[in-house]
Amino acid sequence: MSIRQKLTFMMIGLSVTAVILTIISIGAYLIYDIRASKAQELSVTAAITGDRNSAAVMFLDNERVQRNLDIFRLNPSVMLSCIYNEQGILFAAYQADGSAINCPQTTGEIKKDLPDMLVALQDIRQNAQNIGKVYIAADTREIDAYISRILMISGVIMLFVCAMVWLLTLYLQRTISGPILELAAAAKSITENHDYSIEAKSAYKDETGVLAQAFNNMIAAVRERDKQLQKVNETLEQKVAMRTRQLEESKRKAETASEAKSEFLRNMSHEFRPPLHAMVSFSSYGIKEYETAERSQLKQYFEMMGRGAQRLARLVDSVLDLAKMEEGEQIFCMQRANMVEVAKRAAETVESLLKEKNLTLKIDTQEAHIDVVCDQDKIVQVLTNLIGNAIKFTPAGKSITIKTSVSQQDHDRKVTVAVIDEGVGIPDEEVELIFESFRQSSRTNTGAGGTGLGLAICRNIIDAHNGKIWAQNNKDADSKEQTGARVSFTMPCVLAEGNRVISTKSTEAVYGKAA
Repeated sequence: MSIRQKLTFMMIGLSVTAVILTIISIGAYLIYDIRASKAQELSVTAAITGDRNSAAVMFLDNERVQRNLDIFRLNPSVMLSCIYNEQGILFAAYQADGSAINCPQTTGEIKKDLPDMLVALQDIRQNAQNIGKVYIAADTREIDAYISRILMISGVIMLFVCAMVWLLTLYLQRTISGPILELAAAAKSITENHDYSIEAKSAYKDETGVLAQAFNNMIAAVRERDKQLQKVNETLEQKVAMRTRQLEESKRKAETASEAKSEFLRNMSHEFRPPLHAMVSFSSYGIKEYETAERSQLKQYFEMMGRGAQRLARLVDSVLDLAKMEEGEQIFCMQRANMVEVAKRAAETVESLLKEKNLTLKIDTQEAHIDVVCDQDKIVQVLTNLIGNAIKFTPAGKSITIKTSVSQQDHDRKVTVAVIDEGVGIPDEEVELIFESFRQSSRTNTGAGGTGLGLAICRNIIDAHNGKIWAQNNKDADSKEQTGARVSFTMPCVLAEGNRVISTKSTEAVYGKAA
């Protein structure tokens, strides 16, 4: 079947379907309306009949009621009309000639639904008192005749519309199928003769014209294919070189990741060996000398073993903390706190380490009370990690400073905390890399120990508080030489309070989901 025939049948089918549905809808509405109107008219007739005969029914004037009912002979559609007294017994009746139904003797026998009939039942009232009922039944011959006329007129209209649609379709489908058939003929000629100079012609500016223009553009593109192939050959070597560079970059990244992993394993081995060796050695001494050694000496052995165990526990906790943060969500207990007091808590946890290296820790605060909403334990963990790193890389006799300040921008109040040391500093190109897992500065990863996890954990915690953490080097104002490192973090002072489940996979903290 050609596209011309398909379009013809499609347009006729749609039009005829629309006409049929329209006629059916209108016809159904008219039929429903005439039945409803007749039912309403019959109900009104019953009410008027009851009103006219109310006095006669009250005074038991059967003859007058019967005369009134005989008026229905003028309406051939009324088959019967019945009036019942107050006790529901038939009082008077009218029955049309040829009627197949009779008036029920009591109101209890009245049927409200009769085949091919419309019925109406109304109360007869006198002075607001119910004194009887009127029952009228009428046939539907008039309605059936009305419906027959509707169907006949609808059929004539449908035939006329179908004829008009057929004529219009024969004319209109040419505007669609004509350009398409011309385009098909041009494509067939090009395929058979390989003559790419042929172009499709279309005088229309609709979609068929766009299709013809696209076809012509395609043929022009085919004519240019040799030139394009030549250009592709020229750029092929450039693409190969670019892919090679990308592969080399990927290889370099993989080697860097492997090196970071190996460095982490070496650091972990280095960190685990001393405490394990101390625990094994002092436990062996204790076992051998528990009968002869003094209690103070045994206490010293246990203290050494305890410090080694605590160091191992801290290492394992660091690895587990990072794993928990990277795998998904954590519960943060967000409460109001004084950031100055939080800093003091962190300083107290490293007091013994400061004494071992004869270091001084100072807290330089802009305000005595800085009100914030945070998870105090986790912020203490961040500060403890930062101070611990500063202790590792600050020479004995030097000082470490914790500096706190508050800034206000519009309605956003933020607190900034910096841990400043006087150590070897960080290479400028590594100030961002040290916050990655298993990463350490090239100036510090050879002698001071560490797993390369502390700063990664700090960054996850600060990110969960909608904050930011960064590192930079201190420089002498006169000589411009590095005088240590400064690790700072900033965070909003106001966050939602309560237990919160916060995503630690991404760098954005998601507040509002209750734990």
